[in-house]
Amino acid sequence: MKSITLLLNTTESVKSFVNIISQFDFDMDLRCGRYVVDAKSILGIFSLDLNRPVVL
Repeated sequence: MKSITLLLNTTESVKSFVNIISQFDFDMDLRCGRYVVDAKSILGIFSLDLNRPVVL
């Protein structure tokens, strides 16, 4: 399993990230602190603290 740290601090970056990630068939998660959300869920991503980096 690979981990990549990202900074998704604008709504445009979140939108383009979800569009790119949605093209893949496998599941991906984003982790910010103790919270984990589905990387393909735009609402889940917006529930995170986007001022901090997230881990894919």
